Amino acid sequence: VAGRVAGAVLGTIVSRRKRFTDWGALLLAKQSRALQDMFCAMVLEGESGGGGGGKEDDDGHAAADSAGAGGAAVNTAGILGQFERLNQAVAILQLEKPSDWSAFAYRVGEGAERNLTAEEIRRVMLLRVDFSADAVTAVCGGNG
Repeated sequence: VAGRVAGAVLGTIVSRRKRFTDWGALLLAKQSRALQDMFCAMVLEGESGGGGGGKEDDDGHAAADSAGAGGAAVNTAGILGQFERLNQAVAILQLEKPSDWSAFAYRVGEGAERNLTAEEIRRVMLLRVDFSADAVTAVCGGNG
C-alpha cells in the first residue's frame, strides 16, 4: 500500500499536474513525511502487536519502541525504501536553484529502481515556477 501511495503522489508530480513554489515544496515535504510516519507507525504497531495507544514524539510524529513482540527488532526500511523516489522529487522541488542538484549523491538514471531517471528529474525541476527552462536544461540536458 505504501508503494502505491508513494507512486501515485510521484506520478501526479511528474505528470505536471501541479506547479510548485518554494513554499509549496516545503508543504509537500511535510505531507510526504506525514505519510511515511503513518505507514511506519502501522508497521511498528503491527509488529509490536499494539492496539492503539501509540506514542508520539515531541513533533506529534508516530514513535514506537525499536523492538516488537518478543524483543525482535522492527524494521521500517521497506516502507522508507518505497518513498525514496518521492523523497528525491521532493528534494528537487526544495532546491534553491537547479544547479544545487549536483551536490546530491544520488546515482541518478543508472537503472537503480529507487532513483529518478534523468528525464524525471528534468520534469520535476520544470515544475518549480521560479526555475527557468534554460537553467534546468543546463543541469539536465535537453531531453525534450
